[in-house]
Amino acid sequence: MSVAVSERIQHQLLPRVSKPNRYLGNALHAPKKPLAAAAVRALMAFPDAYEIGLSNIGIRIIHHILNRREDTAAELVFAPWPDAEAEMRRLGLPLFSLESHAPASEFDLIGFSLQYELQYTNVLMMLELAGLPLRTVERDARHPLVIAGGAQAFSPEPMAEFIDAFVIGDGEEVIHRVVDLVGRAKRERWSRQHLLAALAHVRGVYVPSGYATRATSEGWLAPVARPGFPSRVESAWVQELKPEYYPAAPLLPIGEITHDRLSVEIMRGCTRGCRFCQAGMINRPVREKPAQQVLEEVLRGLQATGLEEVSLVSLSSTDHTQIIDQVNALADALCASRVQFSLPSTRPDNVPLEVARRVAQQRKGSITLAPEAGSQRMRDVINKNHTEDELLQSVATAAREGYTGAKLYFMCGLPGENDDDLRAILDLAQKAWQRARREGARNFRITVSVSPHVPKPHTPFAWAEQVSTAELNRRLGLLREAARGTSVQLKYRDAETSLLEGVFTRGDRRLGAAVEAAYRRGCRFDAWSEHLRFATWMEVLRGLGIDPERYLEERSTEAEQPWDVVQSPVTKKFLVREKVRADRAAITEDCRLEDVCFSCGVSECPQRPWVKTPLPPVDLARARAAVGPSAFGRRTRARQTLPVMPPRNGVHHGANGAAHAPAGPAAPSGVATSTRFRIVFEKAAGMRFTSHLDLMRTWERSLRRSELPLAFTQGHHPHLKMSFGPPLPLGYRSRAEVFDLEFSRPPATDLVERLNAVLPDGLRVLASRPILFKTLSLMSELEGASYRVRFPEGYLAEAGLTPDALIEGLASRVPELLRREHVIVRRKSEDKAREFDARPSIVALESLAEASPIALDAHIRFTPRAVVRPEELVAILIPPGDVRTLDVERIALWAEVGGRRLDPLGLLGPRS
Repeated sequence: MSVAVSERIQHQLLPRVSKPNRYLGNALHAPKKPLAAAAVRALMAFPDAYEIGLSNIGIRIIHHILNRREDTAAELVFAPWPDAEAEMRRLGLPLFSLESHAPASEFDLIGFSLQYELQYTNVLMMLELAGLPLRTVERDARHPLVIAGGAQAFSPEPMAEFIDAFVIGDGEEVIHRVVDLVGRAKRERWSRQHLLAALAHVRGVYVPSGYATRATSEGWLAPVARPGFPSRVESAWVQELKPEYYPAAPLLPIGEITHDRLSVEIMRGCTRGCRFCQAGMINRPVREKPAQQVLEEVLRGLQATGLEEVSLVSLSSTDHTQIIDQVNALADALCASRVQFSLPSTRPDNVPLEVARRVAQQRKGSITLAPEAGSQRMRDVINKNHTEDELLQSVATAAREGYTGAKLYFMCGLPGENDDDLRAILDLAQKAWQRARREGARNFRITVSVSPHVPKPHTPFAWAEQVSTAELNRRLGLLREAARGTSVQLKYRDAETSLLEGVFTRGDRRLGAAVEAAYRRGCRFDAWSEHLRFATWMEVLRGLGIDPERYLEERSTEAEQPWDVVQSPVTKKFLVREKVRADRAAITEDCRLEDVCFSCGVSECPQRPWVKTPLPPVDLARARAAVGPSAFGRRTRARQTLPVMPPRNGVHHGANGAAHAPAGPAAPSGVATSTRFRIVFEKAAGMRFTSHLDLMRTWERSLRRSELPLAFTQGHHPHLKMSFGPPLPLGYRSRAEVFDLEFSRPPATDLVERLNAVLPDGLRVLASRPILFKTLSLMSELEGASYRVRFPEGYLAEAGLTPDALIEGLASRVPELLRREHVIVRRKSEDKAREFDARPSIVALESLAEASPIALDAHIRFTPRAVVRPEELVAILIPPGDVRTLDVERIALWAEVGGRRLDPLGLLGPRS
């Protein structure tokens, strides 16, 4: 069934969706283990778009860990975008995995990563597309086990009726216990109830069906354990960040993703104790990755991917005890390769001068700081333990070191906040701008981003009131007014989104009905402002008798709450104590800095002063030796001897089928000393849905992996010195793509072989030639292209045409079209349409009735703003068909010289 599904995806679905690269599954280094040979088949699911989900480190870690097991094959799936969902339903296609396009229902386990409350409707959409019953009570041993982890698993009740089991906390070790039990249940034919009962006794696993609900003193529905189930579920956490948790060769997507860089986790957890921050509480204790391990992961990851940027990821990267050593070692190691690195999480009071200087030397941009509150009183309330002077000093340091701006993150709607605290946000930002100017940074920009505060479970503010939508809008209006006339740019999130977040983050089990009803009424991708249907959500909640504003009310610390079934690493006693201190605006120091334990509740905490051990020093030479020479992507391709095709229509076709005049010997004199080369390559069917920008990015990263002596532009954002020929439209394949590439010194190697060794499947270098004379750019010199349009059986079937009818239609209509003086084409884009006369761009058309499948060759000139596309010609010639499903291949690029068409290699010869 998987093969049939894959064929339909390639030929029916992908041509009809807006971003087909989301569904290709062609990431480099994807394991692609055979599903049929695996005892347990796991599908890791992220309920958001591909570019969001693949940026998540957590799902990559679990995917890697599962594929390291001999008995398990793990694949990925992401939420289909609305256009793809609609097309899948129309075609009857199920939810499918990315790597093998296997239907989701064929897996034994589907694991969702729940990172955000507004992803819940997407979970239901994915379950329904998979052909599974939405509710856990309707599923049995015939269906995949549906589990979920991530931050939202710490407040599981709103999704409790849809998820079989939640994994609470770190999943690196727990997932092995889960898979072991799934495999045993499969072998021994356990019932679903038997499997769930066994899972409930694994630390860190919550099985909602093992819990009834009862009303609390405040009217919420709280879980109550049935016999045989634990009364509370303790979260799981790993003692150390082991090297085997992280892939040596990270997944490298062909398409662009949100965090399109090498993200390396350097530390997990945070003990700063910000009272609004759920991540800091549920990810305790702090576990630092040794700087030597970080350095080796970075070098190995860059070697495997060719990425041009590294991000050192944690909740507060400058809190790592070896951050200065890491930054210095990376700056030394990456300088020559033009790879940039960044620290995405920095505190205003903790930006070491040496770190700022080394980062700024290779990356000029904005520094990101999170004061969170404008006044000192509010910073004390939330335990953001830094002063205004420390923030201004960090901005001054950034300005002196060459940064171009600062992004300052704040919250509004914090407990105890008043209007003066809000005005202080803009006052502080204006002071930061003035301080930067005093340092000589005349064009320094300050951007203030304000997010509404949403009280989160398992934090000291879990019981606090969330300000109403009306009041939040008033406060945002006050900020807008305060920003007028300043030099500060203000950005903020809307109040509607925060209302829904607030409802679901502290919600109970009765909200499951609201999630399903909203899904049935078309709610999808609620985290995306262009897709959020707020009015629909309000109608659904009112229809179910649910008052959303009630979920925002202040709660009693004495009352039972829906999330109390989960025991996070910190105890309720500690959280309540911190809430009381917040009411007094009293700060609590960082236990790691003070070497004192504040009894937050973490058992066997590795950061306790009496057990903490120092990390080993950094040794760059040892890291390089441990990584060794590049071994990634060194595939040996069989060398082919391709025949030279006979002339057609007076145009010569070379070894790749591209049109050109004979261009002399394969390796002319000067090849050993040339630093500029012209490279012709094939873009095969597997890459046809890769956009031109993604193709350029893929080539740049492949060239970096090749370790050839590449030449770069100058400046703060260096790029490879390469220029491409005319872009190939999305959905086309080609045997005639071309670009010019410059090296810093002559590459002493077989260039074609070296490049093919590092290219992903679907790209192949066909020929290369040194550029020995001054030449125009490819975009300036090339005048036209030749295309072959093939009519596959699927196209004919949908158009209701027989092969004979197609041949007859082309035979009569092609000459008629060529006789026209004008050929008017109407082209539609996303937001507009235009008409133009395409006749000047049509050089020749030739029907190939004997070809299999039947084909049409189109020779098209690059006429400014009037270049017709081959499928537009087909739409005129054969109106009934859906031209998006045609197979279009570019077979030549050319320019006319002396009455002959020369291909890009032929154009390199000396001109008389």
